Order: sequence, then structure tokens, then C-alpha cells
Amino acid sequence: MIKPSIFLFLILNSLNLISCDVSKIEKFLDENVRFKVSYEQNFSDLSDSIEGNIYRDHDNIKVFSLSPREELLINGKQIFRHDLEMDQLIIQTSDESMNQSPAFLLFNKPNAICDFFSVTNCSKESCQYSDPLDNFYLKKIEIDFVNQKIKKIVYEDLFERISTINLFKYEQLDKKVSFKPEVSDKTERIFLN
Repeated sequence: MIKPSIFLFLILNSLNLISCDVSKIEKFLDENVRFKVSYEQNFSDLSDSIEGNIYRDHDNIKVFSLSPREELLINGKQIFRHDLEMDQLIIQTSDESMNQSPAFLLFNKPNAICDFFSVTNCSKESCQYSDPLDNFYLKKIEIDFVNQKIKKIVYEDLFERISTINLFKYEQLDKKVSFKPEVSDKTERIFLN
């Protein structure tokens, strides 16, 4: 009796992996290995928006916001959150922290999306991932594509806070961008995990 139930579990689990479609994101990343894109982010519970740039160079990601002046750097197995105004650097090294970052999931490891969401609904111009597994930080992610580029990301977290990120002005990354935090002797460093 136990063996048939294990077999059924494996089949159902395989069907879930097959049904999870990240092909649009993978195609975008394959065609855009190195890029810079401007963004504007709005939150459902705030009136102010955040503007800045996202940089990608293979597996390295840098999200820079103008106000507040902050950087999110994903470099290998580390994530750095650098508050430039307070000169404070938070360093995290766990995979769990990275998986809670939409930038990491979308611009670095899109296959990880399938590890956290059980329902995928893709059309020609968008993909929606919902029904998170094991109380994942995000409840839902919707990605809109225009000419095979990611143009809009809407995600909802466990606290029902909705964030909308509009991406515009894609450019090839032609100059060397540092994916390491620029710190001084006065920078306060906080290690988590």
C-alpha cells in the first residue's frame, strides 16, 4: 500500500514540475545576459514610488534606487543590502534570503520559481505564478512581456502588500559595473544568517 502512494506522489510532483513554465523568462535571460534597465516601483500601501536601475551581468545583479539611496547586490551566494545614506551594509549568505528577492528569482534563477509556486498560468504576453508552497514570502507574481522583454512585474507578499515594478529603457551593459559594495572604514556591517 505504501509503494503505490509513493509512486502516485512522484507522478503528481513530476506533473507539477512539467506544468511550471518559466520558458519566457529563460528566453529573455538567454538573449539579455548583460543589461541595464530603468525601473519605477510602487507599493499598494505607500504614496511614494522608488526609481532606479537594475544591472545584470550573468549571475550578478545590482538594484540601485535613487531615493532612498540604496543598493541590493546579489553576487554569487551572497546578498548585500547597502543603505548608502546611513552607510550601513547588511550581508546575508543563505539561499532562503535570496529566494525572497523577486530580482534574484527573475533575473538570476527563474527555475527556482517552480520550487515555490504550485500554479502557473502563461499566455502570449504574461505569466502568473500563484499558490505558494510552504508559506513562501510571496503569494503571487505576475510578469508582463512586450517584445519578449520583461516590462512589468506585480507581486503580492504574505502581508497582502502589492508591489508594481515597471521596467523601461533597456540598454546593453557596455561599461564595467561593480557588483561589490563600495564600503569605507566607517561603514557599519551587519551579518545575518
